[in-house]
Amino acid sequence: MKNSRYLWLITLIAFLAGFIAIPYLPDQIATHWGPSGEADGYSSKWFGAFFGPLMLLFVGGLLIVSPKIDPRRQNYQKFIGSYHIIVNAAVTLLFIVHLLTLANGLGYPVKMGTAIPVLIGLLFIVIGNYLPRIRPSYMIGFRTPWTLADDHVWTRTHRLGGFLFVIGGLVIVITAFLPVSLRIMAFIAVVLMITVIPFFQSYLLYQKQARS
Repeated sequence: MKNSRYLWLITLIAFLAGFIAIPYLPDQIATHWGPSGEADGYSSKWFGAFFGPLMLLFVGGLLIVSPKIDPRRQNYQKFIGSYHIIVNAAVTLLFIVHLLTLANGLGYPVKMGTAIPVLIGLLFIVIGNYLPRIRPSYMIGFRTPWTLADDHVWTRTHRLGGFLFVIGGLVIVITAFLPVSLRIMAFIAVVLMITVIPFFQSYLLYQKQARS
């Protein structure tokens, strides 16, 4: 994938941040947080310092390779700019989480219970804005049997799906500042909304197409 300089740049910065932080990190640092934002999982400082950059390499590499191995890779040229934005948004989230993990390990007061939902919500909003531009593919988008079988169904489903992603992202960002119980319920509701509704919509649209 062209225009991957951003991925390599933030991956390099992530590795450098890990190397710089290592001498100042305690032997064990928090690497997982529960819904309340309290740490419930710890790892060695070496794992905490370099797991993030390695994840960037893995996820970024996978997203770069996807357009080359997708059976419908010719369609990517129709939405490659939107694809780049989605990829960059996803790796940016991983990068920021890595920096927050290091900051927390260094003793800075990071509210992970709020930061992570806000980042996820913002990612959903970005994805939602560009989903309608995604053309049929096997590696990205709502890949139901009916969207893959009919390009019109794909387009209609992704228009609604994009709108739902934006609404869901806004809900996640807003509820990130509410009590934990409400935050969890809102997140579950959003996940169900953005998965179940497009799935059934694609089926109903396909059936309507078949009858017409």
